Amino acid sequence: MQTKTQTKMPVIFMLAIILTLCAAPAPCWAGRHATPNMMGALGLNTVPSARMDAPGTVRLHGGGLAPYLHASAGIQLAEPLYIAIRQSAQSTDLTGDPDRLYPGIDLRLRLAKETAVTPEITLGLQSAIGHKRMGAEYLAFSKRYERFDFTGGIAWGRLGSAAHIDNPLKVLGGHFGKRRAFDQEMPNGPEDWFTGEDVGFFAGLEYFTPLDGLSLKADWGADRYSKEKQIFAYDPPDPWSVGVNFSPADWISIGGAVVGGEKLLASLSLQSPAEDWIGRSYRKHKAPYMRPYRTGLGLPQEMALAAQRDDIQLYEMRGDLYNAEGKLLLDPQRPMPLQIGHAARHMANHAGEVVETLGITPLSYGLEGHEITLLRRDLEQAVTRQQGSPQEIWRNVSFDPGAEGKGFWHDRFNIYDSHRLRLILDNQVSLSEEDSGLLYRTGLILEEERKLAEHIWAGGSLRLDLKDNLHHLNTYRPAAILPVRSNVDAFAQRTLSLDRSFLSWMTTLKPDLHVSLKGGLLEEMYAGAGGEVLYRPFGKTFAIGAEAWQVFKRDPYAFLNLGLNGDHLMTGHIQGWYEFPNSDVTLHARIGRYLAEDFGGTLALSRQFENGAKMEAFVTATNAGDFDVFGGLTHLYSGVKLRLPFGHVKHIPEGSEIRLTAAPLGRDAGQALDTPMPLYEISEPLSYRHITRHWNDVVE
Repeated sequence: MQTKTQTKMPVIFMLAIILTLCAAPAPCWAGRHATPNMMGALGLNTVPSARMDAPGTVRLHGGGLAPYLHASAGIQLAEPLYIAIRQSAQSTDLTGDPDRLYPGIDLRLRLAKETAVTPEITLGLQSAIGHKRMGAEYLAFSKRYERFDFTGGIAWGRLGSAAHIDNPLKVLGGHFGKRRAFDQEMPNGPEDWFTGEDVGFFAGLEYFTPLDGLSLKADWGADRYSKEKQIFAYDPPDPWSVGVNFSPADWISIGGAVVGGEKLLASLSLQSPAEDWIGRSYRKHKAPYMRPYRTGLGLPQEMALAAQRDDIQLYEMRGDLYNAEGKLLLDPQRPMPLQIGHAARHMANHAGEVVETLGITPLSYGLEGHEITLLRRDLEQAVTRQQGSPQEIWRNVSFDPGAEGKGFWHDRFNIYDSHRLRLILDNQVSLSEEDSGLLYRTGLILEEERKLAEHIWAGGSLRLDLKDNLHHLNTYRPAAILPVRSNVDAFAQRTLSLDRSFLSWMTTLKPDLHVSLKGGLLEEMYAGAGGEVLYRPFGKTFAIGAEAWQVFKRDPYAFLNLGLNGDHLMTGHIQGWYEFPNSDVTLHARIGRYLAEDFGGTLALSRQFENGAKMEAFVTATNAGDFDVFGGLTHLYSGVKLRLPFGHVKHIPEGSEIRLTAAPLGRDAGQALDTPMPLYEISEPLSYRHITRHWNDVVE
């Protein structure tokens, strides 16, 4: 058994490196990027650093050092937060099936940015949720000087198994000093974080050579492979490593190293910021012509007709001597300020000589936003004379609440027919299984939404399953008596199915208070009926809502999955959203009853980019658990989602997108209904945040 004194690197040397980082002078470094370690986190060869990717970066990584191979998919969700789903495979033969799989969710949170005198500090949780074998926590410190990037840190769990000193957190209570077990099948969780009798130190550096994209790495780790030595007599290498990393382009990174003079490490990473995605939700169209002069009388009906010829749904035009007003049905794929600017041009063209204000009330799927009033003169200056700007228009914009509840039960049919068609390439993958290295399912969804009346919409979609490897999904797992999603393999077997078919009624009762009722085939696996209510105050950073649904499980063996198998239940949640100021990041929390009739809550962080790309990370905890094939039980369900638009491509419907969901497949606990047209999502174009983020488009 290894003792605290059995180490080839003096503890004093490690502490000296960490202290040196705090006293190093200001960096003289630019144009070089930190690179990943063997497990996918930014770092050296075998140890992590405190560095973070650019916000919005998506990273796919593969790396290996015997006896493990690692694959991960991660996103830099916000500037200080990185989340990755990782699968680690124990294998003695690279060409054969793995002996064991150890999945996990890795988190990194930056605590402090680097300054002229202080290092960057990051808190990391390896396998924060996942198998205990890879569980570790660490504090990493990184400081740049010239072409060098120094790193040092302290680690708990696996990465600190060198046991250099006693766990310093034991002074806070006996909980932190409890023995850390790496071979239990129960998943790692918050109760295990920062526990263990001892901790270890790690250190190293990366040198960025004059050759662009080439760097050299050296580190000394504190992972002693203690459990591997006990279980299968593994002979670990010495804890030092030297290696090289080459990035011929920003989107690829290739690494290799010699570890302990006897083993080889290799890694490959592909990464790109989501904001650099070349796709968009819509194709650019020529902006409507705006007359450089005023003439004639105000003609409200001519405003609507001219807009309609340009595919702009402007109606209920009204006004007086100095004001013109109307309602605008928004296209959900285009920024609302862009559509406001185009509609305002048609209004100005037919407003006569004396009208000075243009008021437009936007509607999204029947939900009503605040009326936006522009000064006609500001628009004329910016568009026809090129002597103004969006910022100058903004100075005189006013917002007025509408929606006083008039016509609550009244609806108008045939207010301009509207339908929206889009194509979705849906990809579901799981790196979170202990019985399968990678599960996947790919399908093509053709989705249409059609307006039947001002507040009534119909929706439907067809799913074409293209490829999957779910046929052995439940070969080894305990079969559920009443499956929630554990029979996804049966749904995937049908080549063509009716994914959704529903009716929806949505309206705004009072300013900022929206409601909806929906019924039909709500998602691939469930039919039913229910509703939502959402309070989203304009100009505020929060929203609250509630939902309730009576649902029935669909039969995967019926034609187009149209049958119901008799299982029914009530599900519902109370929800809240918080928009972080001066950012495009949203925190979503929900608590309530899930589809397995389990109770719990979900936390999710999402980020929306101007090009329409969206990423999200979520975790759900409930009072029910899913068993794995080794007898472990987990109450957590987590994953990441990514949406990439490609609706700008010729002959492809606008709004089309690629979806990637990396989350466990075939789980029953913690599953929520995937409802169509959720109120928070369809009210986003009406929000103050959306308007301010896209305001420059008002003159496009």
